[in-house]
Order: sequence, then structure tokens, then C-alpha cells
Amino acid sequence: MKKLSAVALSAATLALALNGGASLASGGSGSGGGSTSTSTSTGAWPAAYPLPTSPGTVTAQSSTRATVRSTDTVATVMDKLDALYAAKGCSAHVAVNKPAQYFCVNPATHKTDEIYFTFAALDPKPTDASRSQTNAFYVKG
Repeated sequence: MKKLSAVALSAATLALALNGGASLASGGSGSGGGSTSTSTSTGAWPAAYPLPTSPGTVTAQSSTRATVRSTDTVATVMDKLDALYAAKGCSAHVAVNKPAQYFCVNPATHKTDEIYFTFAALDPKPTDASRSQTNAFYVKG
């Protein structure tokens, strides 16, 4: 048993050494996280599908992903998204790992597009008063 513990400890030490220390969640590129780096997709978020930007700041976007930081709480952002997408005639669905999911008929193609959101609660700081981060994903029908 002591041998197994030593191997596990050595593996953890090696992982820290290779990674340069402990990791913090900062939202990497392509993950829909809070990074301002360019995602693998190009373009801008589709204008037909609103983002929670009142209040809020888009920190990253592509044609299929967007990240918005807001001073609103996650619950407030979710309520605003429900109102925005209900006004567009979209239907809301509940799904695992998709706290807010909407299906909207695209008037140009008459196909159903999927837009879903994930959320993170943030601790406000003097340099960034954001209380939530919203990650938006667009799946063209």
C-alpha cells in the first residue's frame, strides 16, 4: 500500500512539474471559456440570436461560440435569456449539461437551429465586477 501511495505522489509531483504548477480555470481557447484568444471557428456570433449583453460584455466570439461576462447573477442572466428567446418564438428545453437550451426555426432556411448556454458564477474583483460568465453555442440546423 505504501508503494502505491509513493507512485501516486510521484505522478502528481511530475504532473505539477510539467504543468508549471497548479492549474486554475481560466477558460481556454476553443472551449467557450472566458479567454479572449481566437477560437477555432471564425466570424461573428449570428445576429439573429441575442446574447445577454444588457449588462454584459462579449469577451470572445466566433460564428458558433461566444462568451459574455456580466455583472448580473447567473439566475438573472438565465431569466433574461428565457425572455429574449421566448420573444423570438423559440422553444426552451431542459437537457443535461445544457442549463439553457433553445430551438429556433431559422426563417431563411426553415430549419431548426439549436442555441444553448452554459454558465459560471464569478467572484467580483476590483478590476472586474463580473458576477457571471455565459458561454453560448450555436448549432446550425
